[in-house]
Amino acid sequence: MFKALSVSFVVCVASATGAFAGQCKDDIAKIDAAIVTTKIAADKKQEVSDLREQAVQLCGAGNEDAAVDVTAQAKTILNIE
Repeated sequence: MFKALSVSFVVCVASATGAFAGQCKDDIAKIDAAIVTTKIAADKKQEVSDLREQAVQLCGAGNEDAAVDVTAQAKTILNIE
């Protein structure tokens, strides 16, 4: 029974990690599209670009939770969901 629970736990964690990676990638794509079309001040555009780069780094390092938090900040500045 313990082995079955362990396998179930690993499958759940792997599934959740994949979902975050997908969300991170999707959020970065939304930011990329919005930064081109949204009219914002140059300093805000630079801030969004910096946040985007930080999210890419975090996502690449496997820290999806932090990456999603960072993309949320950028999306707020761009006024997108």
